[in-house]
Amino acid sequence: MKKLLAVCMMVAVAAVFAETLKFEDFTVKLTGVAVVPSDDDDDAKAKVLPPQTRIVVPPGNLAVFFLEYSFPTNLKSRMYLSPNFDDGVLDEDPFGTSGSGLLSGKGKITKIVLLGAGGDEPYEKDLLLKSVRISGELEAEKGAPRNNTFFICDAPVDVLFANNAKSDGKGAVVLPPKPSPAPDPKLGVVPFDKNAKPKSSTPAGFTDNLDEALAKAKQEGKLVYVCFSGSDWCGWCKKLEREVFAQQEFVPAVEKDYVLVFIDTPSNKGVLTERAKKENPKLVKKYGIRGFPTALILDGDGKKVGETGYRKGGPTAYAAHLMEFRTKHRAP
Repeated sequence: MKKLLAVCMMVAVAAVFAETLKFEDFTVKLTGVAVVPSDDDDDAKAKVLPPQTRIVVPPGNLAVFFLEYSFPTNLKSRMYLSPNFDDGVLDEDPFGTSGSGLLSGKGKITKIVLLGAGGDEPYEKDLLLKSVRISGELEAEKGAPRNNTFFICDAPVDVLFANNAKSDGKGAVVLPPKPSPAPDPKLGVVPFDKNAKPKSSTPAGFTDNLDEALAKAKQEGKLVYVCFSGSDWCGWCKKLEREVFAQQEFVPAVEKDYVLVFIDTPSNKGVLTERAKKENPKLVKKYGIRGFPTALILDGDGKKVGETGYRKGGPTAYAAHLMEFRTKHRAP
């Protein structure tokens, strides 16, 4: 049987391109893998190995994946790479997802899967990743709507994410791949509405305007919870949004004491307002945000009261955690 490992013909899972395009127009080839220190991710220094070579990634390092692509030249696309495994194997997803800039035509690109907090936090056990998933999104003229994936393909790999520098991987938790959806012959000729309005990434009950939030907090005697996120590429950000922000009991539990703010840094800028596109990078720099998600607790004058991020336990536990900052701030 011929290996289907290196070259992935695109599987059309949501046809969002023009009638003249088909999923066969998009191909990606995984050409190599490597390991680099998380504090020095210079791809030029990496020793590139064949795609299925076993590589060991100890704490403080990153797994690097090298790809070649061939896309139509008459549109702009983004490509994403993420670990592909059955979600039921782990209680938590310790991986991040890396995304590219806009791509067109043929070229080469390096993708990095970030581990935990930038690759520096050890795992409870060794994890053996057997597959990576490559997907693409179309960039519409007025910003692509969220979840507009137009291809998905999987490429087998052999990457051991070790929980310490001496791990041999013998007791590693094997992460079995989750198969890609089967190709749908009906897709590939479905028209796409280029004028479709992008869905905002700001969760319900949050605002993306920090200035207005501070003014409201000062007037009403509240604190401000500011979450800096990478909503469409950061694994821990997605968990925080899914497990806390999206749960209906969270906002009512904290809105009497907090004004909620969401400062997003997504790959797909189409989910941001024009003001947020300009202001969010400035706020990330102003507050010295070095990782996502980072959540700051501010008073109405913008003074930092505390800092937090993702926490286990769901919406009720997270709300109780925020109340601890509120209690301390009220204390004489």
